Amino acid sequence: MKKIKFKNINEILYEETLPNKLKVIYYNTKKTKNFYISISTLYGAGVTKYKKNGKLINIIPGTAHFLEHRIMDFTKNKRAMKLISDLGSMPNAYTMHDITNYNIFGGTDLNKNLMLLLDRVFNPNIKEKDVISEKGIISEEIDMENDNLNTVMLYKAMNNTFTNDKSMCIPVLGEKSDIDKITSDYLVEIYKDFYRYDKMHIVICGNFNIDEISQYIHNYFKNKFDNNDKIKIIYDKESDKVKIDYLEINRDVVKDKTGIVFKIPLNDFKKIKNTDLNRYLNILFTCMYGNTSFVKTNLEKLGITGFNFLTKRINNYFVIILSGSGESKKFIDFIIKSTKNIKISKLDFESKIKVMISGLILDFEDIVNIESFITDQIKLNGKIIKNAKNELLSLDYKIFKNIYKNLNFNNKSILRITNSN
Repeated sequence: MKKIKFKNINEILYEETLPNKLKVIYYNTKKTKNFYISISTLYGAGVTKYKKNGKLINIIPGTAHFLEHRIMDFTKNKRAMKLISDLGSMPNAYTMHDITNYNIFGGTDLNKNLMLLLDRVFNPNIKEKDVISEKGIISEEIDMENDNLNTVMLYKAMNNTFTNDKSMCIPVLGEKSDIDKITSDYLVEIYKDFYRYDKMHIVICGNFNIDEISQYIHNYFKNKFDNNDKIKIIYDKESDKVKIDYLEINRDVVKDKTGIVFKIPLNDFKKIKNTDLNRYLNILFTCMYGNTSFVKTNLEKLGITGFNFLTKRINNYFVIILSGSGESKKFIDFIIKSTKNIKISKLDFESKIKVMISGLILDFEDIVNIESFITDQIKLNGKIIKNAKNELLSLDYKIFKNIYKNLNFNNKSILRITNSN
């Protein structure tokens, strides 16, 4: 078992890889009497196609989320449901574009909770009658999502931005026409191809005996291995340019809602380490549009409300999506003006780094947050970066300044949701 010590934070994680290549990470702490267990697979809604033993297979949109529903359904197993109820634990699951996560938060009998979660994820019982009944539930979710303007804005904006790489363009839930195509046999095949031990990890946080839990996990997975199928996720080569510069769509809205997406090719910064580049860009846009930037206040003076921004790393691109409600032209003019003559002081740069370090330290005060930190590290970097604090402190203001001075903000896509009636 490998010991991962976080320097200057005085925190330790333990990590081991089982013979079947499944990774397990333990965070043992006396700061809480509760525990949090999660199981993740690096498969989500953004996987649209893959090769299996050299054969190309297209995935039905919404599959990852549908599969999550069928796996994390305690209602079909009365024994498991009674155990969860008696233990007072809270099971949950979520699907994103790049990951699916199953988790349990509890305070009584970690071993039983772990057994319940392992059995749900690694021994699913996917029946056709349950798949058929699930379609109605997910269809209702899709209706609610389609009524959510923020969701509509996100996916329309992403589709306007990306020409070929659709890994962030497809709704997690899929569309009703997609859901209708899903069968139990199909879900079982996708499960076999993507719930593979070498693409999954378990995180256990709380006050427990690591050796005891490790032994339980080793016994559970004894003689359990993946098959020899070769699985490779395929992403289409993307154009550096946005697909559509400007688009208007009609919706029943009181005020126009406008979104602007800036698409940044990361090949322009090949000499900078990926993790550092992500940090520099997140610092930049937090300085420009975060809570301390006064952007929201200035927009409200222009009659623009509901300002929001989101940053995303999508394969070889970094995007920032900004949105607000009100007069579209005023919002567009304001945002474009904000990209001209950017000036961020060294003091502000260093202040944001201190905030990030504080966030890292505070993550270890909450078992849910530390699980999220661990899972994000594995998802983004393939491993846990133990020197995260030192890496943050090593960020260079001169490099940061050079990055934002050379960013091209002309590569943008604008989406306006308006009521033409």
